[in-house]
Amino acid sequence: MKISVNIEAGSLAAMPLNGGRIAVDIDGIELAALVDAVNAHGTLLRIADRPGQIIVETPLPSSAGLSGLCCSTAHITGEDNVRLEQVSKSGDGQWVLDTGYGYLLRLNARRHPALRLKRLGLSKACRRLVVTLTRYHHIDILHLDADGDLLPGVETFDW
Repeated sequence: MKISVNIEAGSLAAMPLNGGRIAVDIDGIELAALVDAVNAHGTLLRIADRPGQIIVETPLPSSAGLSGLCCSTAHITGEDNVRLEQVSKSGDGQWVLDTGYGYLLRLNARRHPALRLKRLGLSKACRRLVVTLTRYHHIDILHLDADGDLLPGVETFDW
């Protein structure tokens, strides 16, 4: 789970725990403001009596959340752009969606998305991006956006 909260604090210290949990020590904020900000995101904040306790939980099952990543369309070729537009309008449009500024790929809708992209004629660079992101970052959704950020160490194309 990812959560973003904007609150001014005097100092902040975070310690990773097992199971994907973190312990956070925050000085210089009002506790009520923090609780309200976190709970506004649909999660529950608990104040721990001692370090190591679970601090943030969500009432939703883990299968209800999807992990995703947004990056620049510069990571695909111009031919990939044309092909993705065609795919989004065809029968494969259920998992490749045209956003107007790029494409949303629902990678969890296919068992082997990179193999399907190969069959659809997408470049090796595009398929390598999908394989890398699914294997190492375990994403379910890839948003290729014209205004997205460039990923470090990933090939780019000027089209």
